[in-house]
Amino acid sequence: MKYVLATITLGVVLAFACLHGIGAEKGGRRFRRPTAGHRTSRPVPTPWLGYGHDDAPQIRGATYLKTPEQIRAMSSLTLSYPKANGLRIVATGHSWMKPGYNTLPKIAQAAGLKQQLRMHYSGGETGGLRMMWERENGILSYKGKAKTVCMPAIATGKWDVMIWGCYTNDRPTYYFAWIDFCMKFNPKMEFYVFNAWPQWADGFGDGDRTPRIENYRAKAASMDKTFKKLIADIDKRYPNKVHVLPTCDAMMAALELYFQGKLPGMKALNRRTERKSPAIWSDGGHLGAGMDRLEGYVFYATLYQKSPELIKTKLKFHNDELDKIFRKIAWQAVINNPLSDVTDKNKNGIGDAIE
Repeated sequence: MKYVLATITLGVVLAFACLHGIGAEKGGRRFRRPTAGHRTSRPVPTPWLGYGHDDAPQIRGATYLKTPEQIRAMSSLTLSYPKANGLRIVATGHSWMKPGYNTLPKIAQAAGLKQQLRMHYSGGETGGLRMMWERENGILSYKGKAKTVCMPAIATGKWDVMIWGCYTNDRPTYYFAWIDFCMKFNPKMEFYVFNAWPQWADGFGDGDRTPRIENYRAKAASMDKTFKKLIADIDKRYPNKVHVLPTCDAMMAALELYFQGKLPGMKALNRRTERKSPAIWSDGGHLGAGMDRLEGYVFYATLYQKSPELIKTKLKFHNDELDKIFRKIAWQAVINNPLSDVTDKNKNGIGDAIE
């Protein structure tokens, strides 16, 4: 599946800041090249003490060090669901993941599946793997302030999948912490992480006053290289256990069509700067109106290894033609990215592993 890595610097970004600059001069003002709203990670010591240092004073009382009974007692929420025909999913994430989490259950229902999803959401870096682990354990950044949503449920062992949203400067250790904990209770669980997407500002190269598709391609290629290294390092410990939800690939397919004038009904790249909607991005980083459906289709196609094109039930959407395109490019994104571990050699819309 993959390649080699040490500590990573994800060229991905989960950003909430406004993007700076506009695509043309106004009132004689000098043009400023837009910059992506990246947020760098908070400084993290090496080694990170959040996991694998059970005797460290900094993690005394961590949730993962308690007994299964004690962990389950930390939540008053329903901790498990009966096995149905859909996957039972626990998930953490931030605002770039939420559109997919919101649309996945509706897509699964249209496919005749009962989607059971338990999500712990928080904005920005606080929704990344490391910060969510620290929060659920009540350690380090959240010392003495544990908020347990996923861990008591995981401790029942009655879950099939865990999904995460990556963040800048993720380390494999963050993934190992979650995987080790999950597999302690259910060795058969599988794991998924999304590979984000370029931001609007990434379309501007030196001297560009308008975004160009070539710049988005270059950014996507850089992100792909980073993820290959990340997954390769995780594979050394857990071969083929972590799979990528190729949202970046689907986003790039949508951008390619937009630049060709073949994305019906899509009026702009960035709603905030162009003041038009629907747009690819709402603010240059977050998805624009309707784009949540594309992310949901990528989630569905990867998790269930089936093309959304096979779903017969019509899903309510503002543009049926666009919805059809989204279903197609989501499946192509999934089967053409080897990190998803989904293939479709006979091109019938069903993953080879489940036929």
